[in-house]
Amino acid sequence: MSEERPNRRRGSIAFLVLLWLLTQAVTILRQPLLDDVDSTHSEAAREMLLRHDFVTLYVDGVRYLDKPPLPYWLAAGSMAIFGQHDWAIRIPLALAMLVLILYVYRIGARLYGERAGFYAGCAMATAIGPFVYTRFFIPDVMLALWITVAFDMTLRMTEESERGRRASVAHAAVFALVCTAAVLTKGLIGVVFPLALLVGFLLFTGRLRLLLRMHPALGTLLFLVTAVPWHWLAVVQNAASGESKGFFWFYFINDQVNRYLNTRIPRDYDKVPLLLFYGLLFVWVLPWGVFLWHAAAERVRGWRAGNHNLRTPGVLLAWWTVLIVGFFTFSTRQEYYTLPAIPALALLTGAALARRDGEQRRQWAYSALAVSGVLLGVLCLAVAAVSHPPAHEELWQTLQKHPEDYALSFGHLFDFTESAFGFFRLPLLLMGVSLLVPTVAAWWLKRNGRSYAANVALALGMCAVLCTIHVGLEYFYPILGSKPLALALEKELRPGDRIVIDGQYSNNGGVNFYTHQPVWMLNGRTDTLWYGSLYADAPNRFETTTSLLAAWKSPQRVFFITHSAVRTDRWLALFGGKRIVENGGKFVLLNHD
Repeated sequence: MSEERPNRRRGSIAFLVLLWLLTQAVTILRQPLLDDVDSTHSEAAREMLLRHDFVTLYVDGVRYLDKPPLPYWLAAGSMAIFGQHDWAIRIPLALAMLVLILYVYRIGARLYGERAGFYAGCAMATAIGPFVYTRFFIPDVMLALWITVAFDMTLRMTEESERGRRASVAHAAVFALVCTAAVLTKGLIGVVFPLALLVGFLLFTGRLRLLLRMHPALGTLLFLVTAVPWHWLAVVQNAASGESKGFFWFYFINDQVNRYLNTRIPRDYDKVPLLLFYGLLFVWVLPWGVFLWHAAAERVRGWRAGNHNLRTPGVLLAWWTVLIVGFFTFSTRQEYYTLPAIPALALLTGAALARRDGEQRRQWAYSALAVSGVLLGVLCLAVAAVSHPPAHEELWQTLQKHPEDYALSFGHLFDFTESAFGFFRLPLLLMGVSLLVPTVAAWWLKRNGRSYAANVALALGMCAVLCTIHVGLEYFYPILGSKPLALALEKELRPGDRIVIDGQYSNNGGVNFYTHQPVWMLNGRTDTLWYGSLYADAPNRFETTTSLLAAWKSPQRVFFITHSAVRTDRWLALFGGKRIVENGGKFVLLNHD
């Protein structure tokens, strides 16, 4: 038995690493940067490396004071090792995801048994949300990792303190360092969430006195020693200058307090409706979220049977979920703000699945997945069969733009029209098969008492689904990214040339990253570069129509990037020049050779 368990653990870890390879490692090599936050954050990391300034972030030479530095330190370190490539930017996120998967597995195995940990790791590796939101460079998966470690330390310190002795110094130190890492990853909520997780759990279960046994003074001191230096240096290095109020006002007051209150300046984001926000959490944990009903039902049955024990890991996992979702219920909300709750849901799912291993009754969850997989799979196959790309048109010509929705991370989905699906026949065919076959196979295996095989089939099937989503994103990339434009521009650029983006930086930020050249924005002083441009030493990266026309008529060569065919034709007719590149509905104009 002792030999069987290590072999089982090694087999589980090997399979979870395989899932990570199929979903994360393979895809990072085929994924150019998207415009908007992806290219903005990537350029901040690139300029950090070039400037050797690890305190203040810069984008296009302008201060970018919105974000804490840890994700950018990691990305800059990756580029220092592997070179200034888009895939190098992805490596820290992919590795964070691997650590998170294995950490969830280990916690689940310790709390509920090896099989539960394995199922929890499968859920973490193949849930939709974590995959989708590692397609671009945002730090929420890293935050999920830090909160997962904080959960583990909370349980360990509580268990130790209940035995009448003080908690381990090592565990208290790890908790404090995790708070630092979370603050340097996501700002003030990085310390709010771990502390609320610990204090709230102790308060709710009537054990707040145990906090005194968890080395609070040592933890506080360690947190301050590790978290304060960067903040202090950032305040000193970015004092009020020109029209700016300095780092402290923008980073703490405007970007965190005012964002929570929905009064941030500039308001370059949108607020997801509350019911959609809740519903998306269920979507992000699909297909595994359907099994959460089992966990909830078991808790209700236990409560009715007189088991009112609240001092359990399951209660802390529930509090973890409620804390994340509840916090953002009363603030600004993006679709991905619930991601830090997904490890908790994965652990609850793993425990519920493990308790039902071998059962052949009450298989409605697998039946529901099979029915949904068949219906959606057949729908995808049918759409692929009847859809054909319009003759003599490109994808961008079939879309209906809704720029008012682009502040949402999935705003471009509203652009789809019936004719646009014709360009996605292959992804639709792959998605149809990926949905239909694994869900039916999982149902059949579970029905025959092969629970482990059923869940393995579901995990592998989700790898196919997620890779198909990635393929679809590649098909859609010309709409969302600027790498083809940048590569074409590189062949044309000469020293002294100027690149001008029509609108704000996020419209074509990838051009800045891939060409390694500064860009100017026409009437684009509206996004997060606005505040950095107020500093007295900020380079002038913003053009007005008057200044651009003056440059257009000068001997300097000017490349103008716009997203409108009508505007392109009108500009060339009025001011001259020529169109040199076109891709995905984006046009590059040149004033003269």
